[in-house]
Amino acid sequence: MTLNKTYVWAVERPRDKLVFMAHIVDASQRFLGKSPRLINVDESYLLRYLANPTAIPPSSSSNSSGMIPPVSPSTTSSPAVMGSPTASSPSLTPSSSGYKQHHSENNDPRSYSSPSPKMSPERTKNSPLSPPVGSAAAAAALPVASRPAPSPPIATTIVSPPLGATRSSQRAVEISPPMNNQPSEEPMKSKQRYPPPMDPKEKEREERRERERAREIRREREKREKQAQQEKEKLRKVAEMQEKMAEKASLMNVEELLADFNWKTSGNAAALEKRLLGELHALEAANVHAIIQSDERVRTVIDQIDAALGELDSMDSWLLLYSAELNSMGDDIREIESQNRGLQILAQNQHNLGRELDDLLNAITIPRSCLDSLKYDPMDTAENVDQIQRAAEKVQQVLKIKLGDGMQNMKAVQERMAVYNSHSNKFSARIFDFMKSQFDKQAENQKAVSVRTPTSNSRKQQQTLVAMPHTVIEDNLIKYQGFSLWEKEMEPRMYSELQRYYAQTMAPLYESDTRELIDGVRPLYTTLRNRGLDELEYIFKPEESRPVRALAYGANLRSEDSRTHRYRQMLRGSVEGVIGGSSSSIDGDERAADDSFAQLMAQTTMLVTREQNFMCDLFQYSQGAPKSFLERGPVFAQIPNTNELCGRREKPRDIKMSKKILDWMEIIFETLEPSIVSLLEYGVKSDPTQAASMLASVEFQNDKWLGSDQEFMLRLCNSLMQRLTRMFERFVSDQLKIIEDTKVSTKKRRGILPFFRTFPLFAIRLEVAATNVEPDSQTRQTVNDAYEKIINAMMSSLDSIAKETDQTGDDKEQLNANIMYIENMHHFHHELRSNKLHVLEKWIKYAKSHYDTSLNAYIKVVIRRPLGKLLEFFEGVDNLMHTSTPEEVQFHMNYNKTQLRKVITMYPAKEIKKSLEQLYKRVDKHFSEEEGLLQVVWRGIQEEFIQQHEKMEHLILKCYPDTRLHLEFSIDDLLSMMSELARKVHL
Repeated sequence: MTLNKTYVWAVERPRDKLVFMAHIVDASQRFLGKSPRLINVDESYLLRYLANPTAIPPSSSSNSSGMIPPVSPSTTSSPAVMGSPTASSPSLTPSSSGYKQHHSENNDPRSYSSPSPKMSPERTKNSPLSPPVGSAAAAAALPVASRPAPSPPIATTIVSPPLGATRSSQRAVEISPPMNNQPSEEPMKSKQRYPPPMDPKEKEREERRERERAREIRREREKREKQAQQEKEKLRKVAEMQEKMAEKASLMNVEELLADFNWKTSGNAAALEKRLLGELHALEAANVHAIIQSDERVRTVIDQIDAALGELDSMDSWLLLYSAELNSMGDDIREIESQNRGLQILAQNQHNLGRELDDLLNAITIPRSCLDSLKYDPMDTAENVDQIQRAAEKVQQVLKIKLGDGMQNMKAVQERMAVYNSHSNKFSARIFDFMKSQFDKQAENQKAVSVRTPTSNSRKQQQTLVAMPHTVIEDNLIKYQGFSLWEKEMEPRMYSELQRYYAQTMAPLYESDTRELIDGVRPLYTTLRNRGLDELEYIFKPEESRPVRALAYGANLRSEDSRTHRYRQMLRGSVEGVIGGSSSSIDGDERAADDSFAQLMAQTTMLVTREQNFMCDLFQYSQGAPKSFLERGPVFAQIPNTNELCGRREKPRDIKMSKKILDWMEIIFETLEPSIVSLLEYGVKSDPTQAASMLASVEFQNDKWLGSDQEFMLRLCNSLMQRLTRMFERFVSDQLKIIEDTKVSTKKRRGILPFFRTFPLFAIRLEVAATNVEPDSQTRQTVNDAYEKIINAMMSSLDSIAKETDQTGDDKEQLNANIMYIENMHHFHHELRSNKLHVLEKWIKYAKSHYDTSLNAYIKVVIRRPLGKLLEFFEGVDNLMHTSTPEEVQFHMNYNKTQLRKVITMYPAKEIKKSLEQLYKRVDKHFSEEEGLLQVVWRGIQEEFIQQHEKMEHLILKCYPDTRLHLEFSIDDLLSMMSELARKVHL
């Protein structure tokens, strides 16, 4: 659409003409999406007028006839460059302030040159960041003072150049100068193409700085782009706001504009659109043509641009020449640098090679003095041994060295290692031969010392057994610990052979020591054996093997009891002697045998444990032993700590090591267990109860070393304990058989049975043998089991004999059975209680209960002879009281007053005294005075008489209260008669 002056002639007033033209432009932009071309119209004048109507007089000579002032070169420059970034939008230029003010007053911020959403492709062809064709020439043609100020880059509508644009203008656009903040690319390329030679580290730092600069430039560029985006967003929001305001203003005036344009509501909109578009195109073409034809500076600018391009071509040719020269020089410099680096690498490699060779020689070179020391230096003193070990350490360090980078396979290195291996093998053979000779030498010296030491057979020395440890051997061999460690690490075969030879060499010495200890104990068992088993009163014997014993009466009982009583006192003294009392000649032999065996086990254990600890130290088998020769400890001239050598050590975790130690100990002490077993059998044959004391001694040593590394000693103790337990159990079985086979004839079925006499002595002997054993020990359990078995057998035999006695069921046989229970239970209780055998407390209480029951039964039987009818009468009265009242008893025919008086007269005091004398003689026949049982039984009879007297008097008073009858003897008469009778018998 093109607008010309002819379209505004119809408007009479100039002011109205300008307003009409502005609304036409605005309507074209709104409804058609395009701006009309203004031909022969001063656009700047129109805009100034719209911005400030008072600034221009309403009527002038130039427009008196209704014409718009003619377009001058100064006033048409702005429309001519409306496609450029600085002139495309009047609202963004400094000269458009008035226009903005006018639009703000009319609520329409949009201008006719603002971009429209339906812009044609020709208008958006060029990028917003590149200037359009013709804009640069137009800007150059303007004077410097009249050029618009630069504005920030924003998105604007780019107007395509007309078809008549010259080639020079196009070249001017193409060679537009770059931005001020971008340096020239050619010098930068030349500098980068020929970098000066520099060190690799410096080059790396320079590259790092370049990367940092590139990152900094990238961050700055991103920051600027972000700011530009924010500015664009802000301008977009302002443009939207202006569009909304313009739309509101235009809607208010649209009817007025259409009325001024002679538009009717029923008109043709398509014809109007076509008309407006034609006018707009004609206006744009005329505007551009007028600008180009009117401004003479455009040609001057084009000529100057062509001259500038020629100069640039000349400069480009020179730059290409310089670039080629610099490239040639850079190639030469890089070649020199490459050669220089090669020389540096060669020199560095030669230096490193020399240093590696020096290190290799230092690592695999051993002084000749060290090798000679391994061959010729003596090994007698600790100082010599230490010096040799230091030399051997250097050899081992060289042999164990690990060379990298294939140097281990060098022929020179392998030859040198072969020489050193030869010296190491010769040194190992020398150690092997030397230590074997030392073992033989020390064994011979120990034998000589043992032969020179006299052995005494005196009784005092036999009771104190002391084994002499091999102190000299230990002090002389301990210095060779390091040699054994060398053999262990360098020659394992020689190391095992050396241990075997040591064990075989030491075995005869310990066999001799063990034999001496056993020979010191054996005579004590010989003394016990010479006495014979018949003289051992604490052992159960068959009836035919013991002297004849009177079980109830006469001097024979007293004479035999005197010997038993004497031996019981001796054994009782032995039990007290354990705490600190004196002993006699008989029990002294038994106790000496017990103590000697305990000393034998203690000394044997000392020898075994000390030898194992020393062997582990010598051959480096202990828990904290060094693992290699280089970690060895100091060389000792003698054993540093003897107490530690005899002390307890933890069990090693290595099972193979424990098995190897056990094998060597079995070789050294091969004859120890058979020798001790032979002594055990000899001692048990001499006295079977020795098995208990031996078991206690062996168990004490077993508990002492339990959980330690002394596996050989623990196995030995376990084997001996099992054997002794079987021996003692066989002995107990024999004793049980003797008890069960005991027979008592009819004439001897009263009195203390043989096994009841023997058992207290047997228990005392076992308690002496098991002194100081723990309550939960195997020895105590074995002895307690023997007690249980033997006592059960004794009680069963007593019951069997009593039943055989009471088979007839008469009072005499029942009385004899009660007498047997009373005597045996009293003896059992009295002896065990008086000797304080608390382990048998259960059986002591059982015997006391059985004794009380039998004594009460005996007394009730024997008092019926002196008081028979009197007891029967009052027992009948007592029974009647259970079925009738006391008053009715005297009316019974058999228990009336007459019968009461008759019974009382039958037992006067004189008759009672005579009956008591006969009763005392009878009781004296039944019980002897050995156990003091006669007085005990007579006291019980006296108490029973008094109790029966009180009972009968009570029944008389209760059942016969009006008879005034009483017994003819009182309690005082009974006490007087019994006391007098006892005095006569004792006199």
